[in-house]
Amino acid sequence: MRKKHPFRNALLAAVGTVSGIVLLIALKPTTDPSSARAEPVITSDTAASPAPSASSRSAAESSASSKTPERKRTPPSSTASAQPSDPASAAPAPANTGNAPPAPNTTSAAPTTRTVTGATAQSKYGPVQVRITLVGSRITGAAAVRSPDETPRSKDINSTAIPELNQETLRAQSADIDTVSGATYTSEGYRQSLQSALDRAGV
Repeated sequence: MRKKHPFRNALLAAVGTVSGIVLLIALKPTTDPSSARAEPVITSDTAASPAPSASSRSAAESSASSKTPERKRTPPSSTASAQPSDPASAAPAPANTGNAPPAPNTTSAAPTTRTVTGATAQSKYGPVQVRITLVGSRITGAAAVRSPDETPRSKDINSTAIPELNQETLRAQSADIDTVSGATYTSEGYRQSLQSALDRAGV
């Protein structure tokens, strides 16, 4: 066996080291590694930035498109809601209803009181004339302005018959009254004059 020479080994090691350095220099990239490291970061940022910008643009477009119909729908809804809540259109209705009550009050005025005297009716014992008082179309009073009084008997009969005929007139509210017993002629003349008064009153 041959012995290894230390010088030879050192020379081989030096040659290997030099050849390794030459290879490293030969294989060394022309670009700066620091710039090479920075470039992928920049390229990654630049590559990443377009993606969000595109998505943001699509999102903005979608939001703009979603907002556009909302703005178009808003005017009809606002106008529709403004129409029923308009106080000017509702104001005339209460004013008219407030003016409505005075009309019935004027029509329901108190009826006037009037006095009408009938024509004189001639009876066997003397003239009979009746005067009535009306409130509206209702008889509220009746009295004989004239009655037979030529004899004491006629005066005595009529003093009782006339008040009864007056009460009958208020009860019947017409000339359809009963004849008072014992005063037939006076009762007949009273009815004739009473009917004349009612005709003049338009009842």
